[in-house]
Amino acid sequence: MSVMVESGGVSAGAPSAPSLWQRTVAVFARPGNAWSGLHERGQWWFPLLLGLVVTISGYALTYERAQVPTIREHMERQVDSGEMPPEALERVERQLSSPLMKTFNIGSLVIVLPLMLAVTALLPWLAAGFMLGRPFSYRDAFSVTAWAGLVRIPAEVLVYVLAWVNQTMTGIHVGFGVLLPAGDPPSKLLTGLGVFLDYGIGPFYVWYLALLILGTAALSGAPRRAVAWILSGLYLVFVILFAALAAIFTPGA
Repeated sequence: MSVMVESGGVSAGAPSAPSLWQRTVAVFARPGNAWSGLHERGQWWFPLLLGLVVTISGYALTYERAQVPTIREHMERQVDSGEMPPEALERVERQLSSPLMKTFNIGSLVIVLPLMLAVTALLPWLAAGFMLGRPFSYRDAFSVTAWAGLVRIPAEVLVYVLAWVNQTMTGIHVGFGVLLPAGDPPSKLLTGLGVFLDYGIGPFYVWYLALLILGTAALSGAPRRAVAWILSGLYLVFVILFAALAAIFTPGA
């Protein structure tokens, strides 16, 4: 006689969903087993909250030491090229140093980061739910993307440590972009290439992509190889577009 658990009708021998901390450890140590019960209990708020705490803390700590000096460098180049009048530079510098602007810039991260997560979650959703035709909802994709994003936290910490040490955000790399020659000012080509090398094929983000593949395959039931090919292609297109935008908006040579 099979013994059933009354709540949910799950067999007593069925594995239970891990706790928040167990899943967090599994993402780093046992990524293949980190997705059990995620469809029933996504709990995407937990990794999102951790990411927000790290990003907001790092941004706040480096605001005066690295963020503002980097913006000032960009504006000084615009003044030198005639794109901005000198008086505008002085006005913007005063605004950046004000507590109100600092609070606004830090507070905007609370909106920007979830939006970036929501956009990135479209990639596994498109890969499994549409291109592979699997029963994979956007909610599942959002949960997988949020939990996979935990492995990007070490990269975030490294970025802010380097920014604190160098007192600038310019030339900060967490991937193979560190192999590129430094330019002063940085050229558009090197900026775009650096973004691709860091976020496209850099170690932290290859790790992140691998987790997206594992989580998407686990929740959708699609073969890992098929998910890997399609999701990797979509991810590379996404990173190339991001790198192109970074190059376009870089006020470099």
